[in-house]
Amino acid sequence: MSILKKLFLPVLILFFIAACSSDKAALKDSGISEAEEALIQANEKINNKDYEAAKVLLEKVKTTDTTMKFATLAQIRLADIYFEQELFDEASIEYENFLSMHPYNKYAPYAQFQLAMSFYKQMTTVDVSYSLALRALKEFRILQESYPRNPYMDVTETRIAKCLSILAEHELYVGMFYFNKEAYASAASRFNELLEKYPDLKKEADVYYYLGLSYKNLGEKEKALKAFTTLIEKFPATALAKEAEDIIAKIK
Repeated sequence: MSILKKLFLPVLILFFIAACSSDKAALKDSGISEAEEALIQANEKINNKDYEAAKVLLEKVKTTDTTMKFATLAQIRLADIYFEQELFDEASIEYENFLSMHPYNKYAPYAQFQLAMSFYKQMTTVDVSYSLALRALKEFRILQESYPRNPYMDVTETRIAKCLSILAEHELYVGMFYFNKEAYASAASRFNELLEKYPDLKKEADVYYYLGLSYKNLGEKEKALKAFTTLIEKFPATALAKEAEDIIAKIK
């Protein structure tokens, strides 16, 4: 079973339970049976990927179910349709609306996870994914803090690590841009910020190397020596450490 199916499963089960609620006669008398029937039909449309027809039915449920028993489910299923269609901007708006209206609903952890995933799914290359990674990270952390007993904790940790990796890669990308433009002060500032904010950075040796070179080109000998020395101490077996040793020998 795919992760996506696992994530949707709780909603589908709860939907099924709601759809099979016992007192259908009472629901019919109060006019709710119409909403219930529309919700069942919408779910069938979703399973058949007839999303537009499902949206019409779900909107009907939202406007006719005065008890909100089925309207709440319809709201989150509408968000799920946009998500499945990879219309992530629309999906995020619907999940946000749901969370704003029902922050303590039993589906709120699911909606919060899906909201984070709506941004996470749009992350692609380092140069265009910074704001998306930042937003996804924010929403995953809200999930952890607001719903600590949510069933997505293990998956969330992996997603957060990916977001941090994207953010760190972006900072390095910008730092290297300044370095290649010979804007060494701006490059050094970026590299220092990178080391401070992302201590577990995979390319830490590269950052110390280019930080040392930036200071060397700025004529700041002591800072350059410190960066190169740190590189050698932390990553003695790397090729960059050998290059750092050669540079230190020349500038001392």
